[in-house]
Amino acid sequence: MGLKFRAYAGEEMARALRARLDAACALYNALRSADAEAYRERGKGLTQYELRTLALRLRREHDEFRALFSQVAQQVADRFYEAKERFFEGLARFPRAKKPHRYYSLVYPQHGWKVLDVRPIRSGKKRMMRIRFSNLGEFDVLVHRDFPLDEVARVIVKMNRAGEIYVIFYVEGFNPYTPLPSTGKVGGIDVGIEKLIATSDGQYAPNPRIYERALVRLRRLQRELSRKQRGSRRRLKVKRRLARAHERVANIRRDLYLKLGKILAELYDLVVMEDIDVKELIGKSYRSQRRRLHDVSFHELRAMIEYQMRKYGKEFAAVDPKDTSRTCARCGYVREDLTLGDRVYVCPACGWTADRDYNAALNILARTGRGPPVVPVELRPLPLPTEWQGGAMSREAPRL
Repeated sequence: MGLKFRAYAGEEMARALRARLDAACALYNALRSADAEAYRERGKGLTQYELRTLALRLRREHDEFRALFSQVAQQVADRFYEAKERFFEGLARFPRAKKPHRYYSLVYPQHGWKVLDVRPIRSGKKRMMRIRFSNLGEFDVLVHRDFPLDEVARVIVKMNRAGEIYVIFYVEGFNPYTPLPSTGKVGGIDVGIEKLIATSDGQYAPNPRIYERALVRLRRLQRELSRKQRGSRRRLKVKRRLARAHERVANIRRDLYLKLGKILAELYDLVVMEDIDVKELIGKSYRSQRRRLHDVSFHELRAMIEYQMRKYGKEFAAVDPKDTSRTCARCGYVREDLTLGDRVYVCPACGWTADRDYNAALNILARTGRGPPVVPVELRPLPLPTEWQGGAMSREAPRL
């Protein structure tokens, strides 16, 4: 399990981290070029051992790479090798050359880092941990959760686009979360744009349209950025402000999805969702709908709900999404003429009338063979925190 904590450092240390990230990016690209050259010469790329050996040799020969800790350099080689293996397994495209501003993290294995001291803060609820990384420096890490330091498998130092620094500890076989009690219930979940989710029990969560509400500020910052001269310090300053604004949108969305996943884990032992091909869905959508689809971020929503279900000892399943909205949950009739504007499903065969999203959630649940009796219900909101509830959109989410 990975435990992510915010880290703090001075401007000088932040520049040092950025320099190490640039060096790791250059090493990654050098290894990629060497692998491509080996493939042209002998018909196969470099093995993992050859990549690790080459990374150490380049580190000895070039001052730029010597700034990296030796095992960090080897981890860069492992990162490229794993990316290449995913390509051969058909899971991703061949790894492309990295750009320095898109290389965000350094990986330290069990060696290369040391905790210097830990002191309590804020009445003992949180602690400040000072940690030193070889060939890098010291950081203050705000720790809000206990974990066994002697079982840490690796540590990752990450700097996001907004310049914020995080330290992630990976502890194998560690789960600080207590499994939630069993409820014996199975829930079908339909996701959408109008309602974020609707359940087969007749509950729903409204879509707060987080990205749309932030558009005014994002557009203003983007226009301001476009007016700045490339390479200037003012452009860099505005670029960081824009990155922070995007990071805030992502954080608010992630916070909502994690809370939503926790609520579903409390309600159900098994959650069933559609196995949506997001790329295909967006490709078939109208231009006006694509922004809203990106705003909902179906892939992240599903990933967060699945993560929360597994974390609390519950189960998750995905089913074929074909015709879940157009099929009558009572008799199975498929309405080919159903449009996105039809928010109420009316079956011309049996007369079944229900909310469109509730009908889809019943169909999703029925595909597991565990569907409840099909009865009309009045949709009611899920018990989300106060800032995510209510009918007025201005009160559904924190202001951006």
